[in-house]
Amino acid sequence: MLFDVTDLVAVIVIVYALFSLFQSKTSKGRLWAGVLIGFALAHLYYQYGHLAAETAISAPIFQHFNPCFVVLLTPVSIALFGWLAKKGKEPKAPVKIGLGMLVAASAYLLMAVFSFGLPATDHPNHVADVTPNLLVSTYLILTFAELLLSPIGISFVTKVAPPKYKGMMMGGWFVATALGNKLVSIPGHMWDMPLYIVWGTLMGICLLAALFIFSIIRKLNKVA
Repeated sequence: MLFDVTDLVAVIVIVYALFSLFQSKTSKGRLWAGVLIGFALAHLYYQYGHLAAETAISAPIFQHFNPCFVVLLTPVSIALFGWLAKKGKEPKAPVKIGLGMLVAASAYLLMAVFSFGLPATDHPNHVADVTPNLLVSTYLILTFAELLLSPIGISFVTKVAPPKYKGMMMGGWFVATALGNKLVSIPGHMWDMPLYIVWGTLMGICLLAALFIFSIIRKLNKVA
């Protein structure tokens, strides 16, 4: 078994201890937080070091990295834009959304580049040596794009929508999100093609969305 309950508890301890480490106003509280983080990291290191030489890992398990990266990157995002705001250089919400699409496109570019030379999934020799770090890195980039898109987009909709239509516009935002989740199934129908075409298609969609946003950025910035 790749993970057990103790590993999950160790991760939870690390997350909460990190919050305590930065929020505690006493040296004693920081000390205890540091001790807990040390024990939890030691446990995870021990578990990782005693894995079998060959461990079967299914691809969906990498989706666990997304919520972890959300927790880890949120303070980074807040600090980054806080620093830019102090310098008077913080981009407006529409620019952040456009940048989010570019960041998402870079994630699919990464997958496309590493997919060159790999056979299509229906090829008998499809099995290839691909590092799991590729998926982890892709989720890291996509999570940062998500932080630029999702909370900022919701805030932008509530800000610019007329008061009597705020509820309807919020509903429209979530309907668009649901349609997007449905359309994600389209690449699944392309899975018999070379993989770089699949990832390149997703990258192209993100680039087209970014191009559309930046083409009307002046109008969007006026209402932001």
